[in-house]
Amino acid sequence: MKGKRIHRKIIWLGTALFLLACVSPLLATSSPPQAPQVLSPELMGTSIAQTAAAAQTQTVVYAPPTLTPTLTPLPTRTPIVFTSTPTFIYRLPTLTPLPTWTPLPGIIIQIPGGTGGAGGNGTPTDSPFTDREWTCAIRGKSPPMGTVMKQGEGFYVSITLMNTGTRTWPYNSVDFIYQSGLRIEGKKIQDLPRTVAPGKEITLQSLLVAPKQPGIYNTVWTLKVGNNPFCGMKYSFKVD
Repeated sequence: MKGKRIHRKIIWLGTALFLLACVSPLLATSSPPQAPQVLSPELMGTSIAQTAAAAQTQTVVYAPPTLTPTLTPLPTRTPIVFTSTPTFIYRLPTLTPLPTWTPLPGIIIQIPGGTGGAGGNGTPTDSPFTDREWTCAIRGKSPPMGTVMKQGEGFYVSITLMNTGTRTWPYNSVDFIYQSGLRIEGKKIQDLPRTVAPGKEITLQSLLVAPKQPGIYNTVWTLKVGNNPFCGMKYSFKVD
């Protein structure tokens, strides 16, 4: 047992010597340590400044970018100006229509001894005046009523009237109008040839042409002032 321990010590000692032999040449060839270099104050300041500048440059390079907020201006608000346009409401008065006046036909009087025959609301009298505004009296007709005409014959019918009312018949306000029956030749509406005062007479004419067929034919006229007719006149003749 004791012999084994001695043997182990000898092995460890040999190993240690071998390692020492290997390391010794390396230690012999290594250069001796150099003395530290002493920097002058000027060089030291320059070195410090360069080091600080380099550090500052690295700081700038590696530092995260600084976000500078950019303010975008809001759009300019244009003020809205409300212009009020006045609205005018015109309230027109409601017009109540006047009642429609249906004119009464003028009184037609046949003067005794005349060749009338139109008939009327009056009766024969020596005083034909009616004390109304628009009335007349038939004083005569030519040719006489019932005259026989030839087929296709043209002739004038003349009717003489008296103004028996209280109003004058102005020539430019009272019209002589064809109303019905056998059509006349020429104008259907004629102005009076002159003004007729109350109690005065006037003779009116229209051209007729006898039809080619035999028979009795009638034509009717009237006087008219404005929209009011008065003084109807009827003429009858015969065609063989």
